[in-house]
Amino acid sequence: MISFSSTLFIFLLLLYHSEGDVPVCTADSMGDNPFCFPPDYNKDLIPPQNGSLHVHVETFIFEISKIDDQALTMTFELYLDLTWQESRIIVNESHPAWEPTGSFMGSTNFVPQLWLPDIQIYKCKQFQLRQIVTDVAGLIIFKNKDILYTVSTEVIIACPMKFAAYPLDHQLCKFLVGSYIHDNTQINFTGSWGHDEENQRAQQYELKALDLDINDTFLFHADRTFSQTGFQVELKRRRTPVLLQVYLTTGLFIIVSWISFIVPPEVVPGRMALLVTLFLVLVNIFNSVTGNAPKAEGLTAVETWVVSCIIHVFGVLVEYALILKMIQNIKRNEVRERKREQKEMQRQMEATRSTSELNLYRPSENHEGGKQCLVKGDGETAVLRNGGRAETQFNAEATANSRLHRQIKRDVKNEKHKELQELVDKVALYLFPCIFGVFNLIYWPYYLLLIEA
Repeated sequence: MISFSSTLFIFLLLLYHSEGDVPVCTADSMGDNPFCFPPDYNKDLIPPQNGSLHVHVETFIFEISKIDDQALTMTFELYLDLTWQESRIIVNESHPAWEPTGSFMGSTNFVPQLWLPDIQIYKCKQFQLRQIVTDVAGLIIFKNKDILYTVSTEVIIACPMKFAAYPLDHQLCKFLVGSYIHDNTQINFTGSWGHDEENQRAQQYELKALDLDINDTFLFHADRTFSQTGFQVELKRRRTPVLLQVYLTTGLFIIVSWISFIVPPEVVPGRMALLVTLFLVLVNIFNSVTGNAPKAEGLTAVETWVVSCIIHVFGVLVEYALILKMIQNIKRNEVRERKREQKEMQRQMEATRSTSELNLYRPSENHEGGKQCLVKGDGETAVLRNGGRAETQFNAEATANSRLHRQIKRDVKNEKHKELQELVDKVALYLFPCIFGVFNLIYWPYYLLLIEA
């Protein structure tokens, strides 16, 4: 025996299905419903019209929830309203169920039994209806035979972004709605849109919804013209974070590298440590920027900037390496000079020793006005004549004069080399800032004009 609860459940189930069916016009039910469909209604056929069927698409953007620079997608939280005229519907205008506005809130269970426009969203990656108990959707039928179908959905579309000018880039993403199979001779689309900017969460871009260009309202494909509607979103990247994190820091590093020109070249540890540290930090920043920046066909604007800063600091290092090479050459020349002087002194000492051996002590001879000089040392006595002593003294004075002359010459040469080093640093102190300034004059107009293009 069937219980009362089971009987009640079956009755409610049958009632649910009866209420979910689209009312069909019969002689007995014409006055029972605010509207009905003829018995020969075919949901696979477009409602007959004089010309193409007009479908109006109204889109309200509740929020642009995500912009993915890596996946090149944009996620919309929106309400999508589709309105078209179903000329086959039969309206009972005297039925009390009609609202004062001339509308009737139909059941969404009618939807599978109605003709619906074959909507496609251009480059749609995902279309997901909101659900709580059932789909967050509604169906409204009007006395003028218009049908409004509204849904709350999350839509992810592909956006062809170009990042050559990152982080100075602008993007333009289009939300296009049209028919998949019916051309503009069968279905013609119009649309309107709105954007709740107050509830829009902050993104890495400044967002602005715009109307479509006239050329985007139709599409040529397979010798047919398809009607489209929708809106476009202009994206202007927020530049302040990247300007502070990358451009400001690397620019200050460049300025600090110029300070090395006023550090004496002889202070090798201080000057070299400063430049090498700056070079390594810039390389580290470049690796970080490359890992976080969106991918582009070539270098992005920020990567070009950091690479230029690295090359700039490398140029300062090369300039200092040139000065070190000059200092090294001076030291090598000094070493050669000392070795040459030592060899000359050895030759002179040998010549002096030979002269002394030739003027050793001889037997005394009485010369008029002559004088003898006895030299004692280590048990040996040598007698040098006046001529030999004078010659030795002359050689010593010549050697001292020659040595003094070479020292003066060496000091003059070293002074010229130091002046040359100072000149190189002085030229570099003006040249490198000028090069960096010219680079900025080319860099910023180029990328800003590229954005506008």
